[in-house]
Amino acid sequence: MAPTTVVIANRKGGVGKTLTTIYTSRWLARMGRRVLINDLDPQRGIWDFADALGRPHGRILKNLAVVDPDASPPFEPDYVLVDTPPALDVSLPAMNTADWLIVPVIPDHQPVVQLAKFLEALEETRFQRPCTQVLGVVPVNVRRWREHETMLRHIQQIAAEHNLNVLDLVPNSRAVLRYSLAGGLWRQVAEALLEREASGSASSRTELAHA
Repeated sequence: MAPTTVVIANRKGGVGKTLTTIYTSRWLARMGRRVLINDLDPQRGIWDFADALGRPHGRILKNLAVVDPDASPPFEPDYVLVDTPPALDVSLPAMNTADWLIVPVIPDHQPVVQLAKFLEALEETRFQRPCTQVLGVVPVNVRRWREHETMLRHIQQIAAEHNLNVLDLVPNSRAVLRYSLAGGLWRQVAEALLEREASGSASSRTELAHA
């Protein structure tokens, strides 16, 4: 069975794409899935993460590895997560072949403005990705600021205009400085993927039963 490909994307840089990729991958691996990460960002943040863990060759865990897209994988994955570059063009091939898109956003004014533009561009080019679905928008690095509360409401409105889910927010936390899983950061994103996985398996069994 082909792996599920998940692309983490936003045309704005600095909105948590790399951290979303790292943490979602780690939670999926902890939940028993075999996960590969492809790092398409020229800044190579995923590789920096692997190096910080003392795994410069990318094999982070038995069931979690960072690999170049053209390299031979060390195992057959259940999921491939793809970190994308800033200033993303919505025609990026990885997006066009993805099963799921995840869109992280920091609830500041400029990232939220760019979120609206990005979702509009996705809508306008939807025909290029007939099999790709948006898992949801993920507010990240959220602080207890009045501005963030206001921007979170805007994010909800923007997502609703495109019939998209807004996943539970990821609060600002010093745990990310240690790449710690303390506090369950981004766990809800992995759980949302597994919920879709379970729903898809149930649908497949139903179709087979009626075949």
